[in-house]
Amino acid sequence: MPLISERGGEPARPGRSLKTAVEALEALRILGTAVQGLTADELALQLHKSTATARYLLNTLCQLGFAFRGPHGARYLLQASPPWGYPWGASAAVEEDPAGSLTDAVSELYGRTRQRTYLARPGDGATWIAESKGHQGLARMPGMTDRIPHQQAHALAVTKAIVALSPELQETVRQECGFTAFTAATITQPDRFDQELAQVRLRGFALDREEFAPGFCCIAAPIIDPSGRVAASLGISMPPRRFALHSTELIHTLVDIAAEASRRWRDDRPGGTGDGRVRPPVAGGGERAAATA
Repeated sequence: MPLISERGGEPARPGRSLKTAVEALEALRILGTAVQGLTADELALQLHKSTATARYLLNTLCQLGFAFRGPHGARYLLQASPPWGYPWGASAAVEEDPAGSLTDAVSELYGRTRQRTYLARPGDGATWIAESKGHQGLARMPGMTDRIPHQQAHALAVTKAIVALSPELQETVRQECGFTAFTAATITQPDRFDQELAQVRLRGFALDREEFAPGFCCIAAPIIDPSGRVAASLGISMPPRRFALHSTELIHTLVDIAAEASRRWRDDRPGGTGDGRVRPPVAGGGERAAATA
């Protein structure tokens, strides 16, 4: 018996709807494997469809919250999380926040470096300093408060380490930043900022060489949650002389502690250990390299 539509008793066409759904799901699958995203032309080639059809499918995925357009508008990328909130393949248990483990990481980093140490978390339209540790007489970075707005994100290592591994946050920061020059060393060009974030993904850590405040250099590394999504950054600030003399040693220490914090979070979650990989569309990260002065 044929299906009847609600308009005038005409037979419905389930085949047409099913074909469209299959095309949308196939586009989503292809997009999920494209670490650097896709253009409509690239998707059209893989689907054997017209560019117009591919663009329609990509725009539909954006409207539904599965994808977003990249910094330059031409490339589409998969959202880090689907519309229902939890990261791809994750459940509510994965979101459990190991506050104790991250606090331990802050204490260990301070103890091993004796530099002012920061734990930063993204949320509510800004990056927040969730914890800071330092001894009396250790200078604080002037102008940096517990709430770091997007307008400062281009100049601080603790924000670069997070933004570099979050394509949707990168797009937001790029739009809202304004690229104010806080010092002569501040990155003020969007393309240069994109290059800087690419270096963060490649090296696994972020740098701030007197870009926010004269007399202060910073190093930061991302902390990855069990789903493979960046959840925080761990950072230290220091005088330029200390950075020039000991940056390689400090970077190795910082990256090791951040990686261990990520591992503990992964291993301590309900259900056992995970693989800890950063899933698409995040690229790179986690590789340690010596600092380049």
